[in-house]
Amino acid sequence: MTLHAPRWKLFPKYAALIIALVATLLVASGAVGLYFSYRENVQHLVALQFEKAQAAAVRIENYVHDIEQQLGWTTFPALDADADPLEQRRIDFLKLLRQAQAITEVAWIDAQGREQLFVSRLAMEAQGRARDFAGTPLFTAALAGGTFYSPVSFRKETEPYMTIARRAGAGGGVTAVDVNLKFVWEVVSRIQVGQGGLAYVVDDKGALIAHPDISLVLKKTELSALPQVAAVLSGRAAPGADNGPPLVEAARDLSGRRVLAAHARIPALNWTVFVESPRA
Repeated sequence: MTLHAPRWKLFPKYAALIIALVATLLVASGAVGLYFSYRENVQHLVALQFEKAQAAAVRIENYVHDIEQQLGWTTFPALDADADPLEQRRIDFLKLLRQAQAITEVAWIDAQGREQLFVSRLAMEAQGRARDFAGTPLFTAALAGGTFYSPVSFRKETEPYMTIARRAGAGGGVTAVDVNLKFVWEVVSRIQVGQGGLAYVVDDKGALIAHPDISLVLKKTELSALPQVAAVLSGRAAPGADNGPPLVEAARDLSGRRVLAAHARIPALNWTVFVESPRA
């Protein structure tokens, strides 16, 4: 019995070593599994946010295109040779205001860049006041055959507006409309992702256009310093895993909290819709 005693003394040590190795392997395996599960959940959430951002971008783009289509038929009015062309254009503008509630003002600018007709649901009509638009981006871009989209502005510091202008066919010149963008705010306000998730829209400079907290928009908040916005503006937002939606690991919100952020572009307007949610 004395000769076998050392072996029995070593057994607990070997057993403890084996148990420690197995436990270490199990912990490591569990940690790896948790890591990949976490990454999968992150990618799933970002993909969901990306879908919501895409849906919002499409709705906003369609909204603006609908306005353009409404504007299209007024740029080529059926001018009667026996009637006053300016009066016919005025009647068409009044019809446009009735059909497109988002449009608040319409103006016709002649080929020399002088405003000849102004119709509004918020102000008095005017004819021949000849405000000079010659040389402005609105006039030159539209007269060249393109569609002009102005930067977003705020009327009475409460509601966002944008001017859209197109070349007028009959009679020449340019037709311009002021559009209420409250619809864009309504779109982003309805997007929810879990607890604390939200959506917002920025322009090509990173200026906030729409946000659930309208006060941030009215303050003309700049978001170009946020990592996710800076990455998009600079073109550094690379595709995610398996060509999925881009993921900016350093994304943060205005409070400095780490967030998961996805985005979708609106090429026609050069805007970007972001959807984000706290990593916590």
